[in-house]
Amino acid sequence: MTEQDEKYIQLEQKYNKMLSSAKEYYESEINLLKTKLEYGKSKQKTELENKIAKTKKETDEYYNVKNTNDINAIKDYYENKIKDLIDWYEKEIPRRQNETAKWHENNLKEKTAEIIKEYEDTISQLNKKFNEEIEVLSTQLIEQKKYYEKQLKPFNKLIKLKKKLTPEKKVKEKKSKNKKEVKKEETHINVVPSAEENIRPKVSVILPVYNVGKYLRQSLDSLINQSLKEIEIICVNDGSTDDSYEILEEYKNKDSRIKVIHKENKGTGAARNDGLKLATGECIGFVDPDDWVKPIMYERLYTLLKEKNLDIAMCMPDGYDEKNGINRPFPYFVDDNFKDMIDDRIFNWRDLSPFKYPMCVWNKLYTKELFDKNQIWFTEGLDFEDHSVIFGTLLTAEKMFFIREKLYVYRFNREGSVLSDNNRRLIDHIEIFNIVEDLMKRTGTYTALRNDFLFYKIHNLFYYYSMIKDEFKQEYYLNMVKSINDINLTSDEINMLSEKYPEIKSYV
Repeated sequence: MTEQDEKYIQLEQKYNKMLSSAKEYYESEINLLKTKLEYGKSKQKTELENKIAKTKKETDEYYNVKNTNDINAIKDYYENKIKDLIDWYEKEIPRRQNETAKWHENNLKEKTAEIIKEYEDTISQLNKKFNEEIEVLSTQLIEQKKYYEKQLKPFNKLIKLKKKLTPEKKVKEKKSKNKKEVKKEETHINVVPSAEENIRPKVSVILPVYNVGKYLRQSLDSLINQSLKEIEIICVNDGSTDDSYEILEEYKNKDSRIKVIHKENKGTGAARNDGLKLATGECIGFVDPDDWVKPIMYERLYTLLKEKNLDIAMCMPDGYDEKNGINRPFPYFVDDNFKDMIDDRIFNWRDLSPFKYPMCVWNKLYTKELFDKNQIWFTEGLDFEDHSVIFGTLLTAEKMFFIREKLYVYRFNREGSVLSDNNRRLIDHIEIFNIVEDLMKRTGTYTALRNDFLFYKIHNLFYYYSMIKDEFKQEYYLNMVKSINDINLTSDEINMLSEKYPEIKSYV
């Protein structure tokens, strides 16, 4: 081998090495460009692949002519090629990045416009719904006004007649009546609302009435004889077919504090909501028409509520067993179930979970502001309708106080009640759990109270399953299993619940 051949080989090796490095650089740049073009258009991808193929082809052509003597020409050719390709990269990449940025900018505008339209549509729907509700409410108020005007017609005539009587006629009239007749006349005239009745009552008590004529007089007597006189008693006759209508009319004529609404049957929740809409008192109380209250109940709770500036004042319930005719507490309301109650200071849900003590709507006195501020209403169309109010108030009230005086008498074991019949209506309370869960999420208490809620829900599901009549057990069971699985229990929660309710593992 000549010296010239050795130099040629060395030069060839040198440029082969340079070309190998150049090839690696191309491939690196090509891979980078591929990554940047992942979101590009198909046409651009095809164009790039053609360029890659062309570059590869030219590289192969170089190796086919590597035995030529014009190494410098080859070098110049590829150096220019490299420069052209780099120039292309430097222009193409910013251009495509700019296109991508513009696409995202336009997409952002489109998405923003969609969200704004969705918001405007939602507001429009809410306004429409609000206007419809206002229209319905206005219609109800007009009908209610007409009803009361009709009720007052006899008394207005009596007032006009009284004004027309001259002093001489009045003297003759008084002489012609005996004392019993005079007393009866005065009692009748007192039914007409006085000027004092325009003063806002301290308490509005709401009674939903449906076929409870047997117990209604005792309930109404306990209210009109309250030591707190500044109350209004709103009775909502929910389409009763017994003598409840006549009893309500009788008591309304005896006491001007009693207001009566007669309506078609729509359930206890709707009846109580009608009462809430009509209530004008500072505070709200609820009484079931088959129960009764002790004479000092509302004075005691109202004084407590005002002195301590409370949202809710509550007392212990007493009980009466209708079936056996004896006074004794309902098993759910026994004293031992109230052992965790805080009765020496003001508290709220952060101090004591609402699931840690018996819950009911009627052993409490609430401020009306609590209902108005938080838009709290009873559930309509379901039994156990009071849970939306019980939890709606307990989860939003900041100041509550409890006393252990038994001021409300709860009648149980009576024929026709939900808990006595154990019929299909017990299934309603499964849907109520969803309402309670939604309330917790809306009030921001769900995370803190989830474990208490789980124990409460599982306990009641199993309890009512054991109580419901056999012909409804299968339907209840299917709804119960679905409700349990809808909770999405974690393994830790299943283990926690199974310590008290081992059967839970067979449902998940």
